[in-house]
Amino acid sequence: MRRVAAAGAVLVWAGLVLGAGVPAGDAVSGPVAPSGAPGASWPVTFADEFTGDRVDRTKWTIYSDAEADRCLGNKGNQQLEWHTWDALAVGGGVLTMTARRNNPEPGYEWSGPLITTGQACGREPERSFRVRPGDYVETRLWLPDARGFWPSTWTWNGDGSNEQDTYEFYSDNHHRLYFTNHYRGRTGCAYDAPVDLTKDWHTIGEQLGPDETIWYLDGREVCRGGPYAGEGALLLDMFVYARIPPTVTEESMRVDYVRVHRR
Repeated sequence: MRRVAAAGAVLVWAGLVLGAGVPAGDAVSGPVAPSGAPGASWPVTFADEFTGDRVDRTKWTIYSDAEADRCLGNKGNQQLEWHTWDALAVGGGVLTMTARRNNPEPGYEWSGPLITTGQACGREPERSFRVRPGDYVETRLWLPDARGFWPSTWTWNGDGSNEQDTYEFYSDNHHRLYFTNHYRGRTGCAYDAPVDLTKDWHTIGEQLGPDETIWYLDGREVCRGGPYAGEGALLLDMFVYARIPPTVTEESMRVDYVRVHRR
């Protein structure tokens, strides 16, 4: 998830200009004509409905080789958190992902949540999983309200050359989502939803090519990007964003389910 510009840099992709700090610039505005998410009707090849009382460690681990500091932290990517198991709680059919300012590790004031299905620095879960071209990935979630947090669902293959972001959300802007395909450059959209995304449950989906990547919000198509090739582990996280440090000492988001559909 190494996509933040160095201070003062400017990123340009898909006709959008993103400045340093929280990305800004022209955005697609909702609502859009409903098209549905056809991939949601395909067979499920991987899912977690979070129906137990703890994270299923046969499916997930908190270690990722996308995280440069011992696979648990990545300050070079504008992240302030150290990933811990106790940042994750399951109950009532929901995964609660919580960041806390509790000094979990020397050099890190924040603990925070990340789970991945693979690319785990030799600590692979027993049932590791990789997303493939053509898969449809869908997450139902309730996003965080307080400023300073950066959740996402994404894929990672070890070097980021085909990373896919089902979504990214910077919690200082309650309406904007970023959809990005990193295969062969960078294509995607910044999308302004017509509602505050922190006030209710929302479903965010992405069909990963192979010929074209398509993103959906609550069953409506909102963005198209380029193709996808290769494979990658699936990750969910809520990073603590260094460019807008939180003023609260704790914040959470909730995930109802994550599903990957494959024809």
